[in-house]
Amino acid sequence: MSNLYAIYFSATDTTSRCVNYICRGLNLKLTSTINLADDFDVVFPDFTSEDIVIVAAPVYGGRIPALVAESFARLKGNNAIAIALAVYGNRDYDDALLEISDILNNKNFRIVGTGAFIGQHSIFNKVGVGRPDLNDEQELLHFGKACKKAIEENKLGNIQVKGNRPYKKIAGVPIHPKGSKVKCIKCGKCVASCPVDAISIEHPWETNNSKCLTCGRCIHVCSQNARRNSGISYNIIGAIFKAAFSKRKDPFWTVGD
Repeated sequence: MSNLYAIYFSATDTTSRCVNYICRGLNLKLTSTINLADDFDVVFPDFTSEDIVIVAAPVYGGRIPALVAESFARLKGNNAIAIALAVYGNRDYDDALLEISDILNNKNFRIVGTGAFIGQHSIFNKVGVGRPDLNDEQELLHFGKACKKAIEENKLGNIQVKGNRPYKKIAGVPIHPKGSKVKCIKCGKCVASCPVDAISIEHPWETNNSKCLTCGRCIHVCSQNARRNSGISYNIIGAIFKAAFSKRKDPFWTVGD
């Protein structure tokens, strides 16, 4: 029997939600789940050719985060079956899905399906509000079922993925969450949850911008609403972004033939 693994980076639980619906479509129980937001240096399982591995990441500026790519590059496929998933905030996934697929091909996985799905934008949360929504969830289920059928029929590989090589250059994000010293109760949740140790226990209302990924996890876990993206630049860029990218994008997926 195949073991099902999920390996992803999910700071605000959006990517993990998408993965869970694919698992439901596959109708297989997860053997192991690894969220790189908890540990980029985690030891990956030893896969076999019978295993199925869902590898997923959010899209940051048209690419997957560099630290996520570095972690994925440590995977060893051993001819296991893989499903590649990119989750983006209703702008575009650009080269991100191609980047994941290239890593998997280079690491000796057999790709059965690739998909790009939409989640609420992690920085400008007025874009893609509430996504993945019910329609997205149904499409994720269909994607999982199609992958299962393709696996049963041994239709692996030969999948064309949108994107360009060389991949687009990763641009820095000028926006980082800010904390409120007044609201903060120094509970330490944001400190413990930050994937890159950009928040100190002594001054958790501050952010080390040189380390910060702007993944939004600190905002997501704060029970006091003490951390948020704000400021004049954020408001101006957010308004422009919302005007340009609010039109609903639909998921895209394909399986081997």
